[in-house]
Amino acid sequence: MKKVFYLYKSGELLRKDYSLVLQEKNGNIIYIPIEQINLIICFNDITLNKRVLGILNTYSISIFFFNYYGDYIGRFTPKKYSDGKIIVNQVNSYCSEQRIYIARRIVQTEIKNVLALLKYYDKKYHLLHHIIEDINKYLIKLEEVETIEKLFLLEAQVKKIYYSSFDLIIKNPNFIFKQRSFYPPLNEINALLSYGYAILYANVLSDIDRSPLLPQISYLHSLSKQSDSLQFDLADMMKPIFIDRLILRMINRQQFNKSHFEYKENGVCYLNKDGIKIFLNEYEILMEKSIKIGERYYSYRNIITREVYKLSNYIEGKSKYYKPYVMEW
Repeated sequence: MKKVFYLYKSGELLRKDYSLVLQEKNGNIIYIPIEQINLIICFNDITLNKRVLGILNTYSISIFFFNYYGDYIGRFTPKKYSDGKIIVNQVNSYCSEQRIYIARRIVQTEIKNVLALLKYYDKKYHLLHHIIEDINKYLIKLEEVETIEKLFLLEAQVKKIYYSSFDLIIKNPNFIFKQRSFYPPLNEINALLSYGYAILYANVLSDIDRSPLLPQISYLHSLSKQSDSLQFDLADMMKPIFIDRLILRMINRQQFNKSHFEYKENGVCYLNKDGIKIFLNEYEILMEKSIKIGERYYSYRNIITREVYKLSNYIEGKSKYYKPYVMEW
């Protein structure tokens, strides 16, 4: 299983024989195990040349660039040979009744994974039954929704109810969630969520880039966020079981404190370098963890790849139905 390599430090990315190294400004060398990875995520200033791009292309390694606060800047992806038939199928699925079918399955899966998380915590605290009931009502209404706009509205209503559960789940008196805020995040929990979602988006987009799918053609988000909007469709289904649960668990285990955050004017809050390292360490542990699905075991990272190819196979006509993954605890 290929891994993700995180670069926190600035410097020059260099090709050395048949490998890669990062040469820091102070002369230190960081060796990058190119045969073991398929994605590099950079959080600082990196310079590179076409020789580096050549070896990244040879080993099918993507490189994503984020700023200090976890905002996506851009990426380099290996050369991709797209099948014209698949592109036509994806465009046709967007322009036909298939779009509402796929979008409905995406929202349905997102809601079911939200409910899986809430039921998991309700077994512990017995405080979430009314929230679970409210969200179940929206799940029942879902099959009656016939437009993308109404799906968006239903999803937004579910998210509002869902996020209202966080302060019931959080048992760490040092942190209060209140409500979802982003661009910018206005407290520590929101800073963690925004950062975690950005990393999940990068993982999903990297897998889409290696698949037959075009990341620019999505079914729910369309072009409402940015051109590579398919990542948001797929990541939204996984956020509750990948990022939300991880952050709630880490907060309740007191793995974060106020010293792991950076506070700006007007209540703006971001993870600092120490906080980022703590989060990414736990995230990578989760990504390598395996769970049983059917008769096979999949790592969390492989679940992401699996979800990308489930959609691809449905669009190509290899699968009769589109059934994304729903977590069972």
